[in-house]
Amino acid sequence: MSAYDQMDPTEIGKRAWKAASRAAKHMSKHSRIVNPSLEKCIPRFERNEVILGEFLGSGGFNDVYEIKRIDLVQSLEEAEHAKKIASPLQQEHRAFIAKHVFRESSQNCRYAMKFLSMDTISDPSRFCTGAADLVVEAKFLASLEHPNIIKLRGMAAAGTSGFAGMEERGYFLLLDRLQCTLEDKIDLWRDYDKSLSVDRVGKKRRYFLAERLHVAFDVCAALDYLHANQIIYRDLKPDNIGFDIRGDVKLFDFGLAKELDPSLKSGCSDLYELSGNTGSLRYMAPEVARSEPYNLSADVYSFGLLLWQICSLDLPYDGMNRQDHSELVVHGNERPQLDSSWSTPLRILMKRAWEPDPLVRPSMDSIYKILRREICALRDGDDSGLEHTKRRSTFVLNKDSVANKSRQKEGRIRGGGLDHEGVDGRHKNADE
Repeated sequence: MSAYDQMDPTEIGKRAWKAASRAAKHMSKHSRIVNPSLEKCIPRFERNEVILGEFLGSGGFNDVYEIKRIDLVQSLEEAEHAKKIASPLQQEHRAFIAKHVFRESSQNCRYAMKFLSMDTISDPSRFCTGAADLVVEAKFLASLEHPNIIKLRGMAAAGTSGFAGMEERGYFLLLDRLQCTLEDKIDLWRDYDKSLSVDRVGKKRRYFLAERLHVAFDVCAALDYLHANQIIYRDLKPDNIGFDIRGDVKLFDFGLAKELDPSLKSGCSDLYELSGNTGSLRYMAPEVARSEPYNLSADVYSFGLLLWQICSLDLPYDGMNRQDHSELVVHGNERPQLDSSWSTPLRILMKRAWEPDPLVRPSMDSIYKILRREICALRDGDDSGLEHTKRRSTFVLNKDSVANKSRQKEGRIRGGGLDHEGVDGRHKNADE
């Protein structure tokens, strides 16, 4: 019997609470991204105010459910966390979210709730790690603003103390409800591609490739935004890219995201001492799999594979077991085969993105410009919808003007199988 098995449940809850609080305080103290004024604008809700609907899925430490409705407490004095939700700003934003749970034109649900699964809560070690991860994700999403990054719409009024009771939904996030993932979309694309088999070089095929590259372009824009703010995502894969109620691309699940700290630099190089084997092996950069120092270019490698998958509609390293992948890819130079029908710039881009040396890979900013040119060429010069300066996201409340002024003043944010997670990625916080 382990020490955890003998631990009192109350003590386990307190440990998770402390782990989450430490993670939140660390980010607040050391992060260049976290903006307290923007965090204050996020509506807080009591656990029993949010009524859940359909189960949408689970992954890592969390479960995700559609929100059926939000029944706001009638008397604030009776609320368990009245001080957290009683301010005029909170009341205004809470009422806004509660009123717009469904899209008027289609009655489709706009929001979903994410919280630790009971399987996670029942495992003391996973409970502490999952609690810290979820709070860090909330910190990131409260301050990040990009049309292709999922929006944080609300969170638990209980704050990190919600973990102490070891209850389901003790702490939760309200996020955009995504209709499908890129994994689902690729399956649909593959079926459509078969219908174009007779149109090898025709206009339909060119426009179809442009449509897929536009998705890659939006993902690239999100990563470029993160990298501009010195945030490495570390878990890029089709399962972590979704499409919202309007069909817009959304990067989600920031549990492994990390803001690079100069103190973690490896000697005089531009690489960082970060936890290895982090993310999903199929898309993981070789240096990460080898637990060597790495930097933002680890995301570039992952994006190169994702781009290849979007173009080919095939799974990278399909049929390769872990041992072969280790020998041929992680410790070798095996890479997916490039299609000669793709343009020369596209093929060169992929080859450069998955270079063994992380320091010679292109930046996401360079990739962004190349993809934009490729899409325009395929669409005969049409550049519509290729800007990310204007918001193309789902319905959103107007932020408090004080928060916006604070943000502008601080200038912090710029505009067995290979799919198993890395050994260290979800089970320890070696980066902190």
